[in-house]
Amino acid sequence: MKKNKLPNIIILMILSLITVLFWISATVYYAFTAKPTPNVPTEILQDLNPRLDNVTLDQIETKTYPQ
Repeated sequence: MKKNKLPNIIILMILSLITVLFWISATVYYAFTAKPTPNVPTEILQDLNPRLDNVTLDQIETKTYPQ
């Protein structure tokens, strides 16, 4: 008895279908398990002042720390 072999194009189509189904299921899984982006308060998003406060720096330098 001779076995009938599937043509190469059919095998390629089956593998492509499996790949597409896996890709879609992975995308759906990620969409349901992804955490939403957190809301950041506007106080945190404000720009920082790049200037140093010399008075505060001098006060820190004059402090003594127990050792």
